[in-house]
Amino acid sequence: MFDDGKPLSEREAWLWLISNAAWRPMQILVRNGRAAEMLNLDRGQLSFSRSFLQKAWRWTSEKRVRTFLNRLERESMVDLLTGQLQTVISICNYGVFQNGGALTGPANGPAMGQQRAGNGPEEENIINIKNKILPPPSPPGFDEWYAIYPRKKAPQAAKKAFAKALASGLIALPVLMERTRAFAATWANEPKDRRKFIPYPASWLNAGGYDDEPEGGGEPAPAPINPRTFDDDGWRRRLKYFQDADKWLDEWGAKPGEPGCLVPPHLILTPVSNSKGAA
Repeated sequence: MFDDGKPLSEREAWLWLISNAAWRPMQILVRNGRAAEMLNLDRGQLSFSRSFLQKAWRWTSEKRVRTFLNRLERESMVDLLTGQLQTVISICNYGVFQNGGALTGPANGPAMGQQRAGNGPEEENIINIKNKILPPPSPPGFDEWYAIYPRKKAPQAAKKAFAKALASGLIALPVLMERTRAFAATWANEPKDRRKFIPYPASWLNAGGYDDEPEGGGEPAPAPINPRTFDDDGWRRRLKYFQDADKWLDEWGAKPGEPGCLVPPHLILTPVSNSKGAA
């Protein structure tokens, strides 16, 4: 499988993990130098060292393997359990990949920490559903931007919002990075119980939160923290977002038409372009 001498892509590495997971409970012998132990694997589990995976996938470093496995774990695609000698990887929802088949032949594994399943899932079945399981690749620049943003939530929604913001042409990536750093700096010294008020990355992007940061440094506008500080232009942007997306964010207070709404009445009574009547 994928034996063309080239490094595996992340999708191919994901399929490799599925194909090499135990088809039924089995025991393998794990060796690491002079140390050795028998390891029990359940259905859907496999155990390899990162150095072995790096060589099998022909990747440039163990760090890339670790980053990829951690990403799969964050996306609830695998569970990782680090043992004394190597990591046990459990494929989440492993049964989804199965297409029936009889259990024939012994389930065993060679030495040096390698293991092979008996009868595994059929490759055709995996290929048919892989695109529904594996998260799409990150847009260019997203990983660097996401590392800066001060709250890590809903990364797939953030990817879509990130790509949409840059595709709009309203902001360039270098400017977005600069304003995101400024926004993150305003939260750097906040206590943990306050950080729950940081907008989700996708919400901040979709609402144009980067426009709330002043040009040329200085103290960033506190709009994402306290909606009472929004000026008319800030409210107009949010009313336009409410009109287009039919969504009102909690950090903006009560939505138009509800008790406690903070939007100035003269803006609610003045239609935004192509208004539905909500703004």
